[in-house]
Amino acid sequence: MKKKIFIVTLLCCFGLKAGAQQYLSREAYRDKVEAYSQVLKQQRLKTMASTEARKIANTGFLPQIDITAEGTANLNHLDKWNSPKGEYRPYTYQALATLAQPLYTGGSLIAQKRMAQADEELSQLTTELTLDQIHYQSDAVYWNASAAYASLEAAATFQDIIKKQHDIIQDRFDDGAISRTDLLMISTRQKEAELQYIKARQNYTLALQQLNILMGAAPNTPVDSLSEISIASDPVDILGLDDVLPRRADYASTTVNIARSEAQRHAALSKYNPQVSMFLATGWDTGITYMGQEIPHTPVAGVNVSIPIFRWGARFKTNRQQKAFIGIQKLQQSYITDTILEELSAATTKLTETEQQVKTAKENMALAEENLDLVTFSYNEGKSSMADVLSAQLSWTQAHTNLINAYLAEKMAVAEYRKVISE
Repeated sequence: MKKKIFIVTLLCCFGLKAGAQQYLSREAYRDKVEAYSQVLKQQRLKTMASTEARKIANTGFLPQIDITAEGTANLNHLDKWNSPKGEYRPYTYQALATLAQPLYTGGSLIAQKRMAQADEELSQLTTELTLDQIHYQSDAVYWNASAAYASLEAAATFQDIIKKQHDIIQDRFDDGAISRTDLLMISTRQKEAELQYIKARQNYTLALQQLNILMGAAPNTPVDSLSEISIASDPVDILGLDDVLPRRADYASTTVNIARSEAQRHAALSKYNPQVSMFLATGWDTGITYMGQEIPHTPVAGVNVSIPIFRWGARFKTNRQQKAFIGIQKLQQSYITDTILEELSAATTKLTETEQQVKTAKENMALAEENLDLVTFSYNEGKSSMADVLSAQLSWTQAHTNLINAYLAEKMAVAEYRKVISE
């Protein structure tokens, strides 16, 4: 009874609060972790930066206006600063406003725009991939805390079983009905149960602290009631590789990387293509030597044309180099496909195997409980030895531990499968 009271006190201080309690579902916890995640916030800022980079790339197609001004003074002839018109003055100046418009850049502007668009898509896909990782991590922490609570309850139950048996044996020893050996054996098992409970309490407290920290709460903040580890998981849809590939952000990234490499090839080749631009400039310029004359306003229009002629085959070599990079990205796509297939196969297998583990663990637990009841009853009737009781108790606690581990493995298999199919 004291142990049960202690559990309630522990839950009030470090974990699940006693009494009426708001239920914290796996989905609600996932949302809290997602809202707090610093990694996700960083990635979203990176996506924002890539969006601005795409907008910057688009400005390359637009006219550009620049204003430049420059002045000089000859310090050796400052006395001639206000000399008569037509005579030397020791200063010059110019002010120029220029409107420039690229007409053809060899395809570099278009290529840079496509590269910026690809970078933005890659950042968005990385955000999706980060979100999948966060969801999987939150599910893992959630179910680990639920399993830790189940282990704590099991340890308390086991301690209660041992205590009841110890009290019976203590009474029989006091009456002189049994030897001290049996009392020593059950007393040793009682201490083992106490150590098991202390370890379970520690694991549970640590699990709750991790649960809180991941969603941005103080480590020892009381946690709302969680789903029991034994609760049945929601059914999942078994998908094939063709259905999973379009859902995976890492696979979509390979397609974008191929397109980006193609745009990068055009950008690298653009410097070997003709370049055409036009400009319109207007301003005032004294010239190299200023003689004090009136400075006329001089508008100027012009066209710049650059045609590369001979580069020792650099264009063809650059083209082969960039095509090699594209080939690398295509091979990466094939590698990612194989990796996803491997993950999908493993996750599907774990779903089936963990389901069988839970079924077997339940059957084993039922047998262990029945065996413990029968052996304990037989011992109390004087028909079994203390060794049989200790063996049955050990089998019970092992069976209970195996059942909790099987439940946890099943929950983690579902979480892993959801991560694989990007659900």
